[in-house]
Amino acid sequence: AAEHEIHDAQREGIEIIDCVNPVELVLDDNGRAKAVRVQKLEADGKTPIEGSEYDIEMDLIVAAIGQGGKLDGFEELGNDRHLIDADQHYQVPGKPGHFVAGDIVRPHLLTTAIGQASIAAESVDHFLKHEELGKRPKVDKHHFNLLEKMQEAGLAPAEYDHTSTWGTSESDFAIHNFEDRAKQEIIPAEKLFLGHFEYTPRHKREEDVPTADEVLGHFAERMKPLPEEEAIQEADRCMSCGMCFECDNCVIFCPQDAVYRVPKDKHTMGRYVATDYKKCIGCHICADVCPTGYIDMAMGE
Repeated sequence: AAEHEIHDAQREGIEIIDCVNPVELVLDDNGRAKAVRVQKLEADGKTPIEGSEYDIEMDLIVAAIGQGGKLDGFEELGNDRHLIDADQHYQVPGKPGHFVAGDIVRPHLLTTAIGQASIAAESVDHFLKHEELGKRPKVDKHHFNLLEKMQEAGLAPAEYDHTSTWGTSESDFAIHNFEDRAKQEIIPAEKLFLGHFEYTPRHKREEDVPTADEVLGHFAERMKPLPEEEAIQEADRCMSCGMCFECDNCVIFCPQDAVYRVPKDKHTMGRYVATDYKKCIGCHICADVCPTGYIDMAMGE
């Protein structure tokens, strides 16, 4: 949970119990759960303390402890992670008419499950109407793909014939000055050239958090939306971490004129600058003045 969510829960009068682990549901004579039996843990939060079990009586039990998939009766749909694979329409690959969404696909946020379910519902509707599912819009995509952008612009690289070569500077099969690192790393502030940006204060959303006396029947939005003007100003604060926004710093500050703008007939989104490796001396100046951490000299730590 986020820190503000913990504070909100405590304001509502919720007691948070640390260093316990649920071990058993306690049932009443009718077979209904009436309590959770928990066991105390050492300060490390992992090592159980023998003989420390006790019951917490409750009216409603919500299981939210990182559960895995239970595929009893659905074994043929499962994968080796005890989850179920889904395509872009949230249909099970190779199983027409079988649709899934939520944690059984990929344990994630509630909003992720809601978004997946929305797409799955559209897909079910098309399926029942015997309509082609078609192609999903680009908004469904999580990562930018330079190759797709180049193909859309008719600039796809040439096929690599796997013959030996002395270099790739002049080769049509090679794409330089781009690597989508978003899939494997987060660009930290230390890699940004913060001197490029003016400091602008953040517009924070106001919260309406009820007290313990007010919480029952309280269905108002907790987080107040920003006014349109402030929302636009917040979007303007984005520093495009890890992505090129065509500031020209690398072109301007390169002492060897090795970094240059890609000619317009070869330019597409994500393909703005390139490097003449015959001139580059590896001085790192382009990386030092890159505002977003987009330029990585690829020399490791």
